[in-house]
Amino acid sequence: MVDIAPFRGLLFNQRKVGPTDQVTAPPYDVISPEQQEALYKKNPYNVVRLILEKQYLADDKKNNRYTRSSITFNKWIEDEVLVQDKNHGFYVYSQEYNFESESVCRVGFFARVRTEDFDSGNICPHEFTLAKAKKDRMNLLKACRANFSPIFGLFSDPSGEIDAILGQAMKDDPFAVIEENGVINKAWRLNDAEKLAFITEYFNDKKILIADGHHRYETALNYYNENRNEVDDSAHVMMFLTNLEAQSLAVYPIHRLIKCPIPLDEIEFMNQVKKYFSVEPINECVEKNKIQKALDSADAGGIVFYVYFGQGRGCCIEIKEKTNMLPMLAADESEELTVLDVAQLHTVILKNILNIDTKEPDSQKYVTYKVDMVEALNRVDSGEFDLAFFMNATRVGDVRNLAEKGVRLPQKATFFYPKLLSGLVINKFDS
Repeated sequence: MVDIAPFRGLLFNQRKVGPTDQVTAPPYDVISPEQQEALYKKNPYNVVRLILEKQYLADDKKNNRYTRSSITFNKWIEDEVLVQDKNHGFYVYSQEYNFESESVCRVGFFARVRTEDFDSGNICPHEFTLAKAKKDRMNLLKACRANFSPIFGLFSDPSGEIDAILGQAMKDDPFAVIEENGVINKAWRLNDAEKLAFITEYFNDKKILIADGHHRYETALNYYNENRNEVDDSAHVMMFLTNLEAQSLAVYPIHRLIKCPIPLDEIEFMNQVKKYFSVEPINECVEKNKIQKALDSADAGGIVFYVYFGQGRGCCIEIKEKTNMLPMLAADESEELTVLDVAQLHTVILKNILNIDTKEPDSQKYVTYKVDMVEALNRVDSGEFDLAFFMNATRVGDVRNLAEKGVRLPQKATFFYPKLLSGLVINKFDS
């Protein structure tokens, strides 16, 4: 069973901070240095000062980005910049956006979810995590004892029972409306005791698939295991939960930029690639549209990548036989990974050909992950990276099927769009 619970969220006091769109921010891990600076200037109470404080050369153990976030957080509570709701409840959250020329509205709700080991089979991860990111989030959690950003979770509701309840709540006026980057975000309170009880009980026989926020979930679980005797309220973590069966899940591919451990020998590299892939001639005039057209040409279930070497040079490669990957799998890796583009890329090309094993911390520095195709092209052209691999999005059905079997994908296997805003609701531990 999955244990979810209503909670008394901390919300920004709009009488003091102004409209909510002034104080929310994207998740910390997608905020660029330039965007961080812009958010700082946007409003003195923007949540970026909590989720991604600035770093300075003079920082030390007593004065650093985490201690400053803690001081700011407590000051905002004291000054009633952040105010805790009087009643327990869930918080309904909708995001309206356009995807593939169609208007879509994804709806879910914020709840507190009891953390538990993945071995229980109730909370299902779908990708591996990076040690550096977990250390960063642990430092923030220790300093502030609060969840500022929701973990993104999926649950199965084929009949739409929960969606119907959330839809009723959305008939009232939202307490927040934020338009950002073409996405209209809205939030409502759900305090009806009968509905809260129904939703809570509904999850007794459900599983939750983590779509985004694996680092924060593992950090929350580790924090509770280390501090359960001192911080009783840390057993739960804030999640956004949405229906896996709803026709509103958009998943984007995350492309890979590579800085090779040793100088790249393009000819030798391509000779190795040809052992496992059918290779088109290298094109001298590559740009975004040509790459996308090549990726779109993949047959259903087929695996195609576009390799880009910079300065307009690249080619499309298509896997010959998925099972060629099997001898390269580690002893603890499932054979079912062969169906996934991202697993084939990480195993056959990165690990086997380029000697970059992304499961190893020392190798993670050679790979950078980008959703924006144009930015990826430019960063290879600049010489910052040796090459890039462009790929199709991982299918949600494959993610669910493997996650429920306990099979994990390589890190950054999916990009669920749009990202959830940070700062709409905050979950503060009571002790």
